[in-house]
Amino acid sequence: MRAPASSRRRRARRGVALAPIAASLLLALSGGEARADGARPGGSPYRLKWTYDSALVALGAAGTMTAAIGHPKPACYPSCEPPSNMLGIDDASVGNYSPQALGLANVVVFGLVLAPMVINAADSRFDGWFEDSFVSLQAVLLSSAITQVMKSAVSRPAPLVYNPNAAQSHLDSPDAFRSFISGHSSSAFAAATSYSVTFWKRHPTSPWRFVVLGVSEALAASVSLLKVKAGYHYATDVAAGALVGAAMGLFVPVLHSDW
Repeated sequence: MRAPASSRRRRARRGVALAPIAASLLLALSGGEARADGARPGGSPYRLKWTYDSALVALGAAGTMTAAIGHPKPACYPSCEPPSNMLGIDDASVGNYSPQALGLANVVVFGLVLAPMVINAADSRFDGWFEDSFVSLQAVLLSSAITQVMKSAVSRPAPLVYNPNAAQSHLDSPDAFRSFISGHSSSAFAAATSYSVTFWKRHPTSPWRFVVLGVSEALAASVSLLKVKAGYHYATDVAAGALVGAAMGLFVPVLHSDW
């Protein structure tokens, strides 16, 4: 028997709240590895500094946790109509709905965040793994913070809201009325880009670096397409999410690099 929608939402909010805790724990672990003189620790291409890393984690946690704030449905619900001035590229997605695509998107984005940490552990033999993993997680956390703040500020109904066959459990999801920007897209591109940068910095002459970049970004793009098909996002939602995620996936590694 399926749990009530309210219970599922509470579990989802607890999951959101655990993300900053995980980041803070990883920061503490990797902080113990970092040298006080700021020299690059172990085999990692990154340096960690408590001064700005603590601030960035706190900022990312605060922004991400805005997802736990209540988000009431708009006054038009349940008779909302698509805006008449919608862009053509978005208009094509109105009414999209696919629970199967949503489930697959969830699996792929989880894999994109977790798999690089596992692959990097084998690649680095844990030499600098904490630093690499923290940088990747921080990129995902900061992209999530930007995403959640934008979602709350814009409050855009998702395409599935206009599908009469959409399940009530999906319509009750907070993200059904907070589609801009795509959190799956931002997280996927943040994870994919940050790992690609890490691999390039660890293996600057390897021909595999092009394969890593291509496969990672292709998987991130597939997450975006699946979310559009699922009915949770428009093309502009996932494009904005991809831009934010890729920017954080590049910015955070560069911020921690010793050029």
